[in-house]
Amino acid sequence: MPDLNLVSGSAKILLLDDDEVFLHLCKSYLKKSEILNFELVTVNTAKRARLALEMDSFDCVVVDYTLPDGNGIELINELAEDVGDAMPGTIVLTGDSGDSAAIEAVKAGASDYLQKANMTQSSLCRAVSNAIQKSQLRMMHLSRVKELEVSNDTLKRRNEEIQRFYHTVSHEVKTPLTAIQEFVSIVNDGLAGEVSEEQKTILNYALESCDQIKIQFNELLEMSRFETGKMQVTLEPSNLSEVFNHCIIAATPSALAKNITLRLANDDVLPPVMMHPSRIIQVVSNLVGNAIKFTPEGGRVIVDAELVDLGDRVRLSVADSGCGIPAKDCEQIFERLYQVTPGSDLENESGMGLGLSIASQIIELHGGHIDVNSTLGEGSEFSFHLNTQRLHQDDAAVA
Repeated sequence: MPDLNLVSGSAKILLLDDDEVFLHLCKSYLKKSEILNFELVTVNTAKRARLALEMDSFDCVVVDYTLPDGNGIELINELAEDVGDAMPGTIVLTGDSGDSAAIEAVKAGASDYLQKANMTQSSLCRAVSNAIQKSQLRMMHLSRVKELEVSNDTLKRRNEEIQRFYHTVSHEVKTPLTAIQEFVSIVNDGLAGEVSEEQKTILNYALESCDQIKIQFNELLEMSRFETGKMQVTLEPSNLSEVFNHCIIAATPSALAKNITLRLANDDVLPPVMMHPSRIIQVVSNLVGNAIKFTPEGGRVIVDAELVDLGDRVRLSVADSGCGIPAKDCEQIFERLYQVTPGSDLENESGMGLGLSIASQIIELHGGHIDVNSTLGEGSEFSFHLNTQRLHQDDAAVA
């Protein structure tokens, strides 16, 4: 039963019946109610009821099924068309019409129905109170839905503004940033005059900072594409060896700088997998880059791939001997802008905490997800699965 606290104070009731004695009885019952203070308006025809409803608003309408100029169901239907969401609670009173009237009342959206022969003060007051409560709950629900719709529209508008901001700032910053990078490179290469080793070190820091800014802007734009649903991938049969070659060659200088062993554990020939090659390269490069970043000098980073699920899928993994990830962070590291405080004294490169979030969403577009298994002080392993071309063809044949 609804909470009676939803109804308090007084409520305005329209009573419609052509039986004056019965109307008097209903008024007597409702005036004795201990639940609410009812303000009552009585009419004896559908026409007068329509006039009353046009001139005033009511919390509940109690209407007889059979009227001199129509019936209560027709009146309820007309009222629903006229007031729409502001429809008050309605109760249909049935006399000799039997179950058919009750069924019609329910279909018309009446809150309740009562048989006159069995009606008591308690049943009438309870039915009216419940009808008002149902109406209030419905109005509260509709109000909340409208509030949520307004909030959703506001969020969509703000999100669009953010996307425009990302693109505008990216365009406005990247152009002068590229010019800065070119000028610094010219000086660093000695084309503008002799440069000392100390100056080269400083200039290299400047170039690295420019690269980092570019990466961060690209990540922001990538994330905005995911959020607006504009990021799509086209899956095609592709060779994983090309992915691994690209990623390991690109990451080798960073690994050598820290004397980290970077290798591919399995060089077996694997079947073609369904993927968007450049996006999988992006994911593996991110995982390898993070592994090198959080692995101390002299450590190792292992890239691996193996057939699983009877050869239907390939499991790709990147494992390191780094600082590891606290258990409390493992479930959150794929959230955007979330950054883990390393469990060691390693110097953490600057970043925005978007790389893993983007990688995770790319794998989701491939129909999978990234798993992480990590132990503090020992290292971490990130892994995901890709479907082979054979599984894709089998699924297509079944479909």
